[in-house]
Amino acid sequence: MEKLIVIVFDDQTKAFAGLEALRELDRDGEISLFAAQIAAKEPNGGVRFIDTPDGVDFPVIGVSTLLGTLVGVLGGPIGLVGGAAAGALIGSIIELEHAGITDEFINDVAAALTPGKVAVVADIAEEWVTPLDTRMERIGGVVFRRARTLVKNLQADRDAAAHRVEMEQLKAERAQARGERLAKIDAKIDNLRARLETALERRRFKMQLRQQQREAKIRALQAKADKAEGEIRRRQEARIAELRRDYEEKPALG
Repeated sequence: MEKLIVIVFDDQTKAFAGLEALRELDRDGEISLFAAQIAAKEPNGGVRFIDTPDGVDFPVIGVSTLLGTLVGVLGGPIGLVGGAAAGALIGSIIELEHAGITDEFINDVAAALTPGKVAVVADIAEEWVTPLDTRMERIGGVVFRRARTLVKNLQADRDAAAHRVEMEQLKAERAQARGERLAKIDAKIDNLRARLETALERRRFKMQLRQQQREAKIRALQAKADKAEGEIRRRQEARIAELRRDYEEKPALG
């Protein structure tokens, strides 16, 4: 199952050890690690990204952006001290909702990530929580996790539905309108039609991006499976099957 996790540590040294433990769990097949970032909570409440010791990147399209957005939200009103611009952060906050992240999860993590503490934020797949939790407890990390779920009604879907309802109401009124009022209704209908097309295009783009992310993760898992044997290979292949199933079950674009 795909999950977003945040592991809070007392200091940077422990956070680096936590990231290395995630990589070891990935090599052992206990989890699959798709992306990870480290961030520290500043005394003023903002958040600062920390480069990983070896600079290793996890190039899955859009995942780092999602993790960055989550980290930025944990900075509260102050936002990011470094990293993504505030405007970009505000524009992508809705992605957290799409990934299944709720206010409750944000509040729980924010309460633990007090000034001076450091967090590892990661996108993973795991079947059992014990292997990861046990390793992090030894290092002194507190684990928060949330299953990645695709919200059925995206913001673009809700916008499109609202535009359709308003257009139908205006069309009903149009049948009885005359003169200047008729022209104004027609202008509103044209505007709503354009906004509807924009909402549908946003939806298509979001779904295409998710498909690209899914395919990138499948390729990464397949590369690991090809090099593995026995139980580790079986786990990787099972995660590949789950990712494929997850995408195939999503509704077709309308």
